[in-house]
Amino acid sequence: MFPTRHRLLYFFSNRYIIHTAFALVIAFTIWTNWNGREVRAESFGKESLLYSLIAQADTSVVEVVTAGKATQPIRPVTYANDASVSSLRHSAGVVEDATSLVTIVGGSAVSTPPIRKNAASVKARSAVETYGIEPGDTLSSIGESFGLKVSTLLWANKLTFRSVIRPGQRIVIPPVDGVIYQIKKGDTVSGIAKTYGADAQKIAAYNQLGEKDMLAVGAQIIIPDGEPPAPPPTRTPAPVSQVFAKATPKGISTGTGTWKWPTDWRVITQYFKGWRHTGIDIDGDYSTQSYAAADGEVKFAGWKGGYGLCIEIDHGNGIVTRYGHHSKNFVAKGDLVTVGQAIAQTGTTGRSTGTHLHFEVIKNGAYLNPLDYVR
Repeated sequence: MFPTRHRLLYFFSNRYIIHTAFALVIAFTIWTNWNGREVRAESFGKESLLYSLIAQADTSVVEVVTAGKATQPIRPVTYANDASVSSLRHSAGVVEDATSLVTIVGGSAVSTPPIRKNAASVKARSAVETYGIEPGDTLSSIGESFGLKVSTLLWANKLTFRSVIRPGQRIVIPPVDGVIYQIKKGDTVSGIAKTYGADAQKIAAYNQLGEKDMLAVGAQIIIPDGEPPAPPPTRTPAPVSQVFAKATPKGISTGTGTWKWPTDWRVITQYFKGWRHTGIDIDGDYSTQSYAAADGEVKFAGWKGGYGLCIEIDHGNGIVTRYGHHSKNFVAKGDLVTVGQAIAQTGTTGRSTGTHLHFEVIKNGAYLNPLDYVR
């Protein structure tokens, strides 16, 4: 018999023992792979000792989400639900209001076209109607539903850019774009057409008026494509000293003297920023006007690109003032104007996002801060 230590040595040095150990390792590996055949890619390795040591505090949860019925209906949301709406009371221009709706879907905002409930194709109408304001209505959406411009609704209801419409309020809906007019004593179709910038034949045809028909005082007619007339410009009387002073030759002005704030309101919405913004923007609406900041001669009056309806006044000594975005100009090129004289009606023509006056002071071609001249 072999001593005990020799038996152990014999056991571990026996070649069959080594073969058996290899066989066991192979069997264990096959068994492990067989049991792990259902392991998914996202959970591979998570059962290992190394993973458990590194991610001890990891308590990730796999959540299965299934689609079902919405617990709350998705509603279109618009920032303009209770916004101010404005009137083009004396202007031919139409201001494009922001009418896009923003629908909240799964936490993200998706811009969609404005779609009203029960929207249908616009039918031709021949009579004035009334409409009750509903939650979420804007004049833009109402106008779209009835096939009308915003300006038509504003004129018909005597609203301004700062008027607010509220649910339950009733407004007048004209049958077509234009103006609703009440006949006054002495009115004629041709006179009405001239005043409102419309076609006399269209007025007669739409209202079924014959050539010899008398206009009944108090009757209401529709002026298709008409626009309310602009108010007469406010004239500032010249002081007596100026009346008897020696006249300044046409085309020459001193560029000195008192300067006047160029409009009715004093709310500055954007300041002078050099080449980034070459003037100041002063808030206003269609009831406000632009005034000559100083005496001078009108060197330009008309449409000027992004300035829209624009006026430029030469004050002499190389100084020119520019007034932009008007809805109507009251003066023409070559007119001599005095400080404070009304020269135009505030508007939003050209590159503009709302009714205001864009005012610039230019000296020898360089843009200057207007607040150095007017306060």
